[in-house]
Amino acid sequence: MNSKRYSFNDVNAEIRLHLNESPLPPPKHVVEYVTEVIQYGNLYVNSKLFAEFRELLAGYVGVDVAEVFPYAGGDAALRAIFYTIVEVGDEVLLLNPTYSMFDIFTSNRGLKKVEVNLRECGDWWCLDYTDLILMAEDADLVVIDDPNNPTGSPVLRGDPKLISELAGVVKGFILIDETYFEFSGYTAVPLIRDYPNIIVVRSLSKAFSLAGFRLGYVVGSPEVIDVLSSTYTPFDIPLPSLAAGVAALKNSTYVSTAVDTIKRNRDLMLQGLRKLGVRSYNSLTNFILVRDSRDLRDLLLKHGIAIKAIDNGLYRVSVGSEEQCGKLLKILGDGV
Repeated sequence: MNSKRYSFNDVNAEIRLHLNESPLPPPKHVVEYVTEVIQYGNLYVNSKLFAEFRELLAGYVGVDVAEVFPYAGGDAALRAIFYTIVEVGDEVLLLNPTYSMFDIFTSNRGLKKVEVNLRECGDWWCLDYTDLILMAEDADLVVIDDPNNPTGSPVLRGDPKLISELAGVVKGFILIDETYFEFSGYTAVPLIRDYPNIIVVRSLSKAFSLAGFRLGYVVGSPEVIDVLSSTYTPFDIPLPSLAAGVAALKNSTYVSTAVDTIKRNRDLMLQGLRKLGVRSYNSLTNFILVRDSRDLRDLLLKHGIAIKAIDNGLYRVSVGSEEQCGKLLKILGDGV
């Protein structure tokens, strides 16, 4: 069996701008609570801690506890959906381009892939919504990352009318990946009660600066959550990760500061790239998609900066600290 795999060869780079990580470390109160609980690492996770994390997630999202369920990372949440609510041979509608794991899950699950293409339109990437609606009619699962990775562009924008139309025509489910919700500010969550075939996935990796703790969650109708959580236990998420999630959600005020900082650095980097003549697209995320005829990955790697090569001269560059962004711009300006 030829299984697709996530293509990842980590690089020994001083500056990591290839994985859309936060340039800011977890805040002190998160680190302190994790340090406090790991002394009990000889024991299985207390189910009360899992329940507390779930309750805090519900409060943060603004839904009932029965409408949210945590996982060990956003990818685990996505995997649960692909391996639970669709069957071998079902049709999956994906965006092109999109997050690579969607294609991997589709292939390994034995699903039929159909794609609707995003296209360049000025400084954004756009989608023909008429095509999306038409192609969704036969799909068992429609998968939309919004904002989109790797383009950074909005897709549905949380538009109730558009999402309602889509939910009404698709014969199966709509999975909306809102990994970058804190940066975009819009969401489809309010529609889950009107349309139980809408499932939203989010992560605490980006805006919460908790990528290494692997925390994600699903938001959906109680019936969907019940099915998706049927094979999971309170012990699936490691103790340090649960502690980090609880501490972060109990005092999440740092998130807005982190988001504002990253947005400011993103805008400075975008302006700098354009001054250098590098084709750069607008973004509602913590990364910028650029197009260049040079091998930017190798050029920057020589100077200790890792970025993500996409395809056909496209590169995804995570937004780092102001200092890191400045170094990247200087290197590209020198061109050596």
